[in-house]
Amino acid sequence: MNKKLKDTMHIFSFEFQRFIFYKRWMLISLFLIVLFFTYLIGDRVLVFTINQKISANVWDVVFSTLGSGSMLFLVLIPVLLLFISDIPAATNFEEFVLLRLGSRSKWLWNKILILTVSIILYLIILLIIIFVAPSFALPLNNAWSEMALKFPRYSYLNPQIPATLSVTSAFIKLIVLLILGWFGVGLATITASLFFNSTSLGFLFGVFINLGGYFAYKGDIPYRFVNFFISNHILLNFHSFGEKNSLYPPYSASIIYWVIWIALFTAIGFLICRKKDFLLKKVAS
Repeated sequence: MNKKLKDTMHIFSFEFQRFIFYKRWMLISLFLIVLFFTYLIGDRVLVFTINQKISANVWDVVFSTLGSGSMLFLVLIPVLLLFISDIPAATNFEEFVLLRLGSRSKWLWNKILILTVSIILYLIILLIIIFVAPSFALPLNNAWSEMALKFPRYSYLNPQIPATLSVTSAFIKLIVLLILGWFGVGLATITASLFFNSTSLGFLFGVFINLGGYFAYKGDIPYRFVNFFISNHILLNFHSFGEKNSLYPPYSASIIYWVIWIALFTAIGFLICRKKDFLLKKVAS
């Protein structure tokens, strides 16, 4: 392995371990918060199936948790923002990292890599809880349940999804949207932190984006502007899967939306890095 690349990966490994150690209590809090809401959602699914005399499985809890706009915008994204918002925070150690890497662009790539791994770790923790916790009361199989087929909207699915996609395919599409969306919002938060020279203002910028998505999800934004907000591009049930004249965008349009979003904020971030003297003007916490 190239020595410079080896040094860069060594610094990333050390900095990421330091970041996770600093966030260890937040990870424990995340576990408890998601476990609590998964219990509530699982209980909701069980009560509904008993009342309707139909069957359900773990997938109903998975899609109800990760596909719910209220859960996403009021719980999952705010917790994620708290988790990642201070990635670019300035410390004496950050000065050492910048000097050791010898490049502002490498420093930013290091932060983007930390963001990426943090989001994957966040998602893994969520999936472990969401799959394991309801499995004590509901079966896990590779098929849509009666609940999803007969009452798809109660599982936060639009009727096209169980009619045209397998449960595995729908899950993969959901995860892709979440990873791209969370990475896009996280990248915008980090970029704003660098621009405002403050992780607090960066966090507020992320909250602003999230609230915009929530208000669009609730219908408080005029419809002609809705597709500019993140809600229609991060929620699986807000997509069209083959239906003509659908009000929802096709899945491919949301992939393009996030690619453009990520490319834009990456370019802005590197532009800011080129002009910022990190040793004289630190990113404040």
